[in-house]
Amino acid sequence: MSIQKTKIPGVLATILILLPALACQKGNSQSSGAETLSSLVANLQSWTQQIPQRGEQLYSSTGVPLPAVPLSTNGRYIVDSNNNRFKLKAVNWYGASDTHQVVAGLDKQPITNIVALIQNWGFNAVRLPFSNVMLHNNSPVADADVSANPQFSGMTPLQVYDQTVKALTDAGIAVVLNNHTTLAEWCCGFDYNGLWYHTGSSLAYNSSTDMWQGDWLMMVNRYKNNKMVIAADLRNEVRSQRKGDTYIPDSPNWGSGDVNDWHKAAQDLGVLITQNNPDLLVIVEGINWWGLIPILGSGERPHLKPVKDLPVHLPVANKLVYSAHNYGYIGPKNNGDPNTSGGNIMYREMDTNTFNNTVYSEWGYVVDPEMYYTTPVWVSEFGASPSTTNPQDKQWLQNLVNYLIARDLDFAFWPLNGNDEWGLVSSDWSRTLKDDWRFAPLNQLLTYSGNQGQSVFAYHFSNLSIGNGNDNSSTLYDDWDNGANKGTCSDGYRLNGLSQDQRALCTDVNYGNLWAQNRSYNVQSVNETSTRYHGTGDWAGGFTKYECPQNYYVSGFSKRWWGTSGILCAQSNRSLGNSCRTLWYNQGDNRTSTRGGDWASGSYKGQCDDNEYVAGIAQRNGSASALLCCR
Repeated sequence: MSIQKTKIPGVLATILILLPALACQKGNSQSSGAETLSSLVANLQSWTQQIPQRGEQLYSSTGVPLPAVPLSTNGRYIVDSNNNRFKLKAVNWYGASDTHQVVAGLDKQPITNIVALIQNWGFNAVRLPFSNVMLHNNSPVADADVSANPQFSGMTPLQVYDQTVKALTDAGIAVVLNNHTTLAEWCCGFDYNGLWYHTGSSLAYNSSTDMWQGDWLMMVNRYKNNKMVIAADLRNEVRSQRKGDTYIPDSPNWGSGDVNDWHKAAQDLGVLITQNNPDLLVIVEGINWWGLIPILGSGERPHLKPVKDLPVHLPVANKLVYSAHNYGYIGPKNNGDPNTSGGNIMYREMDTNTFNNTVYSEWGYVVDPEMYYTTPVWVSEFGASPSTTNPQDKQWLQNLVNYLIARDLDFAFWPLNGNDEWGLVSSDWSRTLKDDWRFAPLNQLLTYSGNQGQSVFAYHFSNLSIGNGNDNSSTLYDDWDNGANKGTCSDGYRLNGLSQDQRALCTDVNYGNLWAQNRSYNVQSVNETSTRYHGTGDWAGGFTKYECPQNYYVSGFSKRWWGTSGILCAQSNRSLGNSCRTLWYNQGDNRTSTRGGDWASGSYKGQCDDNEYVAGIAQRNGSASALLCCR
């Protein structure tokens, strides 16, 4: 992708937006006016370090203005590098994951004509599926599959995929890479593509989680220099699949730690992707189905419900996006097969209130602001037939469109393809289809901008859980407490709360990015002396205490079998106040602030005020029981 550049303005407007929030932060009540002003300036400098600087306007080789890539997230929104909201309005263009292993339509029209149809509809991005088998096929594609594009003759499927990516991005259309299937076949039934790996069958292609990771790392590095390749959509519709050559269901889970743990697989791969290509968004779809489908007609569709108990954490916190799918002919416990669905309700059979409440509980809740799980949600598949005569299908699509607009969510229609009954272009791929009943709701959705292009400001909250292992949300990969389970906040975030069962709340509220530029840190563990740094004396008599030095704050904690065993103290990029208090929570919740939501449901928890930082932790009998809250 060749680009042209021009300068655009700086960040003054964003700084002015932040001033009221910065003015609310308080230090020692006895600080002088000069100290207060100095603190405000330091805070302002810290905040501006977090704001992506306005850089250069990019243009494609054809003169099309491009978004300010790379993209990131800020709270519930995807944003560009100027911190302006980028609304992902996408369409799916499939074929590379299917039998022919080539995006459909290249036998009908030149690729530039197809790209023009995507632009004509008003989409700014394409979700582009691929199969793992396609990546390893070194045979030339059939000439018949690219007959309208003879320049692709003799290319391998992956090389044609390369050319498709280039044609889209040269036109200013963003591309989301999507691992749709393992085998090159139609998706998505009770087959061999439900999980991200497939082993134990007589099929020619077997894969492991390691092979899946390797395929993805090849792809993210392959397009590393094309910044309009914006995201890696890790896997399509994770669901129960056939175990080996049997019809025994092999079901995914979320958090068990075994080979079928989709949370672990997605998080592990997400870490590797952010290390290899930190510009990419990492898109994690929820679980589309778990349980015994379709043999006994049992199971359910959890989508993103498990996120509330166990969010995905990446070491680059502003790169995670969740996704979900919705179709009228399926339902929360309806697999779409009339013979095995047990008559369970479909989404198209729901009245408007039931539909809204259902999708909110499945995935809509994730975009609620200032929660420990708040993340953008991309509804990356939905669609309907233009020839349907069922009024329920039409009402379902309108219900979904209304919900996407009301919640200002990102989306991707399924599909573009003219070879598909549900496609948005004609069967000869020569024109857009805007003369059927779907046009009205789709046009309503495409023309609704929400707060697109507006600067985004959000405080951020995330939880940590180290009951079963490490939970590292930081790019600090040091083993700072060898042999212990460790939880580490995102870079610059501070610990704001801790529970007795080893869960924590991290945030940047009021302080912004707090970590010093030199990334210095200090570890206080059971082997340390009981030095008091804050002039508070024995602030938790009879309890084991870990306390950070002055101008350090708690950004992580560790545990061994007997309980809390240490804290990670990060050096602050400013002088921190020294007015401290003990906050006890050994006999019940004690939360000075309740922001972030119920981040440790079922356990006693303590949470400092928004204007405070945690300077120390006290524990006894294996349980954290008090926080030293300072300001």
